[in-house]
Amino acid sequence: VGGLRNVAVTVPIAVTPGDTVTLRCSYDLEGDPLYTVKWYKGRQEFFRYVPKELPHTRVFPLPGINVD
Repeated sequence: VGGLRNVAVTVPIAVTPGDTVTLRCSYDLEGDPLYTVKWYKGRQEFFRYVPKELPHTRVFPLPGINVD
């Protein structure tokens, strides 16, 4: 069983409403293909990236979150 190595997630602790922020996730796949990256606020998914699907990205509406 394998897993990701050197995972680092960078997110702000708190944000003033209306501010723009960058969410960052870096990882080492050790040569394996990326399956998916998903972002959640609480239990609600708001962004998904799946390289093997078209379109690669999906954005799910969530009040207060605008994905660019």
